[in-house]
Amino acid sequence: MLAILSITFPIFALIGLGYLLTSLKVFESRDMAVLGKFVILIALPALLFHATATRSFSSLVDPTFLLLLVLAAFTTQALMWTALRLRGVGPGRRAIGVLGAATPNSAFLAFPIMQMVYPDQAPSILAMCLLVENFLLQPLGLTLIEALNPRAAGTSALRQIGQVAQSVLKRPFIIAIILGTVFSVFALPLPTGLERALDLLSRAASPVALFFIGGSLVGLPMKGNLGLAGAIAACKLLLHPTIAFAWLSLFTLLALPVPPGNLAPALILSTAMPVFGIFPILAQGSGHEGAAALTVTISTAAAFITLTTLLGILA
Repeated sequence: MLAILSITFPIFALIGLGYLLTSLKVFESRDMAVLGKFVILIALPALLFHATATRSFSSLVDPTFLLLLVLAAFTTQALMWTALRLRGVGPGRRAIGVLGAATPNSAFLAFPIMQMVYPDQAPSILAMCLLVENFLLQPLGLTLIEALNPRAAGTSALRQIGQVAQSVLKRPFIIAIILGTVFSVFALPLPTGLERALDLLSRAASPVALFFIGGSLVGLPMKGNLGLAGAIAACKLLLHPTIAFAWLSLFTLLALPVPPGNLAPALILSTAMPVFGIFPILAQGSGHEGAAALTVTISTAAAFITLTTLLGILA
């Protein structure tokens, strides 16, 4: 257990430090916005470009990992949507339920943990998770939210998804993955000076991201549908990894290809992360931004226990 705590405690200690110093006004909420921009616009793209550009393409993507990640996410989203529908929950709550149920905090929390547990595979795991989240999971949830907008009447779902996909392609870390993949496929070398600069920026991504998570929790609205927030958090932390394990077990039982080596437990660990930090922002328009903010707070706090337990099982 001490070995597991040596992984999770430093991670959540940095999150706690960010929360404490922001609560004490050592840092302001606007400072967290700057740190978040640094990670999203500079450090994370540098990390992803460096990781993909300096590796062979065959080591970047594992098709079975991607497939199982998609199956686990879509199954979890479908179960959440069905459960909420059967309970008579309205379309706004169903929309944020689907958006939050299977979209983890990969960029800010999963990667630092993967770096400590599976350091060699961490960059490729992050790249694959971000591709699935940004091109499949978020567009689906955002389409459901956009459908609530009266102005969206008459606009087809495919058109709405296409518009979201266009915005995704403009995100710096997606551009970094695409450019890095080009360098990998064509085996293009990076100048030594550039590679060292990218490496330095990459090292800053994890600690700054963890500090940002803690600081960004300060000031989130604590008013909202607590029952809905708790249900989404439980679905994300417990149901999503359970579904991933079920799909992995089914593939093994049917003698189908499964992710090799550490990628199999990494799949389950990836799905066990708390809800992604920008959930309240993307939930705007659903009328339940407060519930989304509560979900982020609850799932992030509870993740210390659930992730510590899961790592103890997987170790």
